[in-house]
Amino acid sequence: MSGRQVARQQARRRVAETLAIKQRERDARDRHCAELAVLVVAALAERDATVEMAERTAAAAVGQLLEAGLTAVEVSDWCGGIGVREVNRLSRLATLCGQETSSS
Repeated sequence: MSGRQVARQQARRRVAETLAIKQRERDARDRHCAELAVLVVAALAERDATVEMAERTAAAAVGQLLEAGLTAVEVSDWCGGIGVREVNRLSRLATLCGQETSSS
């Protein structure tokens, strides 16, 4: 084998080793990013579930206040001035949630 062939073999080996190291680093980084992405998506799903439950609780209470004969303005006042638009939104949600439970 000539010196030139040996040099090429050594060069190929060094390049292959370097590529293997870089691939392992990329794989480790990808695994780490995937783990972090799972944490993000899970945390957001938990947040969404918590918000949905809070919304349903507020909507049910608003619905009961309205059923007790209060107007949207009065409910707004009783709830610290949350706003009539918010009261109406929660009222609509209460109606939808009531339909879901009665149809289930």
